[in-house]
Amino acid sequence: MHFIDSVSKNHIGISTWLLILSIMTFLMIVIGGLTRLTESGLSMVDWNPIMGTIPPLSHLAWVDAFDNYKMTPEFQIVNKLMSLNEFKYIFWWEWFHRFFARFMGIVFIFPFLYFWLTNNISKKLFLTLAIVFVFGLFQALVGWWMVKSGLIDNPYVSAYRLTFHLSNALIIFCILFWTTLTSFFGKEIIKETNTTINNIFHIGLFFLFITIISGGFMAGTHSGQSFNTFPLMNGEFIPEGYYFSEYGWLNSFENTVAINFNHRWLASLTFLLVFSIHLYLLISTKYRGDNFSLILVIISISLQFFLGILTLINNVPIFFASLHQTNSVLLLASMLFAYHRHKYKN
Repeated sequence: MHFIDSVSKNHIGISTWLLILSIMTFLMIVIGGLTRLTESGLSMVDWNPIMGTIPPLSHLAWVDAFDNYKMTPEFQIVNKLMSLNEFKYIFWWEWFHRFFARFMGIVFIFPFLYFWLTNNISKKLFLTLAIVFVFGLFQALVGWWMVKSGLIDNPYVSAYRLTFHLSNALIIFCILFWTTLTSFFGKEIIKETNTTINNIFHIGLFFLFITIISGGFMAGTHSGQSFNTFPLMNGEFIPEGYYFSEYGWLNSFENTVAINFNHRWLASLTFLLVFSIHLYLLISTKYRGDNFSLILVIISISLQFFLGILTLINNVPIFFASLHQTNSVLLLASMLFAYHRHKYKN
């Protein structure tokens, strides 16, 4: 993360702007999760970056939008009895999801141009924000690429594309949040010859990231609804049907039994690892940050594990599932915060 270890020239203004962008990215991930949980993502069958910001404003416009939706596999296979009012509910979720993404683009571009033209952005920060901008454009394209996968033959979006969309959003959030922390707190990097603590943080962040990605496959394949017991799956540790030869090496990504098994035990391993690491750092004299940041991680990872179990045993209700996804991003943020407090002089 060296390239984003930079402090802007206009500290207060840019720091506040970066914080707003980080919060908006977090909210965008939450909104995207709710759009998926409410099964609203396929309600808008086209992608018009400009005119798409205008929702249907008359009854005829709503009927036209509904008629377009009726031609999709989702309506014909899953929602053939859906009424116009029910369609409006899922449409508004997807419309707001896209509108918020466009609004984020405005919040990013105009302040960026102002700070850049007034010579208030350092070269390193410019590079960081340019990378964020590219990732943002890519995210929009990936979002539509994901939606298109559910508009042709299959009434569901591709789990691969959904997970890729989530992963890209997490990368954007990590870059923005780390840059925000650096802008507020990063005065000077501590020069360390011993990299053990840094590696400990890297390992924890890696396991958390892949656990969240595996959760994307859980969501994209509805695997969480296949087994609703914990820790055993229908009384077995390794359930029947864990491996099917027809899936081959894609078994862990397409077999719902394997996806469910892998996620729950990867999450359990990540919980034990992250909890132990930060508990060790809490009692260790090697950690250079404050104990509050470590306690925050310990609370967040414990809550995440508990929410995961509640989501699973209750057959993935929207409330618990959304809290579980929301807290995963908050957990990621708390781990980045703890790492940042260690890396920089306070």
